Amino acid sequence: MRTSKTYEVLRLVVAAERVVISSLMAGIVLLTLAQVLFRYVLNSPLGWSEELARYAFVWVTFVGAAVLLRRHDGHPAVDSLHQSVGPRARQGIEVLSRCAVIVASLAVSAGGLRLLALQWQELSPSIELPMAAVYSSMFLCPLWGVFWVLWAARQGPVEDWA
Repeated sequence: MRTSKTYEVLRLVVAAERVVISSLMAGIVLLTLAQVLFRYVLNSPLGWSEELARYAFVWVTFVGAAVLLRRHDGHPAVDSLHQSVGPRARQGIEVLSRCAVIVASLAVSAGGLRLLALQWQELSPSIELPMAAVYSSMFLCPLWGVFWVLWAARQGPVEDWA
């Protein structure tokens, strides 16, 4: 059973996730519009905006994938087998599915950690951003997704709260 304090913390986490994703998406849109304006209107393309928008897109992809793991219908699924079996078999399929997601998430996270270790000192070409800032999304977000899978398995899915 969720306590009111746990509920409030989860509300803050969900709100923070929404702010992060919204900010990243707004940044991508603004950077892309600025690139189009400078390239085609002012005839002086920005060398850094495309790179920064790409890195924001990487982050929004990994954060969004982790966030969707807390929802019941967050990621697409083929559920024909799930719908054609009894309740006990459904539970088994759910457990297997969650285990597969956890294993895959941990594999992606391990790959992200390896990239972090290999590229720790590397800088991006245009803006000289440490590539660790980009690759850390591949390490941290799958772990966040594992948290949400485990939470949803124990407490039920967490939908968006206002």
